[in-house]
Amino acid sequence: MRQVIMEKTFPEPASDELVDKMRQATEVCFEINDMRRVVTYASADRLRFICVMEARDLETARRALESAGMTYDRLWPATSF
Repeated sequence: MRQVIMEKTFPEPASDELVDKMRQATEVCFEINDMRRVVTYASADRLRFICVMEARDLETARRALESAGMTYDRLWPATSF
């Protein structure tokens, strides 16, 4: 499994309801694609989110997010050290 980072920005602060809706939308797609969410960080103003995930590869993560209807600014493979 590889770490994949998703960056997402919002035009206005993301509400708890919106965050829950996004989480629910991705749960099934992540399970189908054998992915898992490691951690999600939100900026203090809730305009920017970074989600760390584990996936087989970048294309699997892209496919899972897009099938869940999730838009994002950037998606990139990462290495932790």
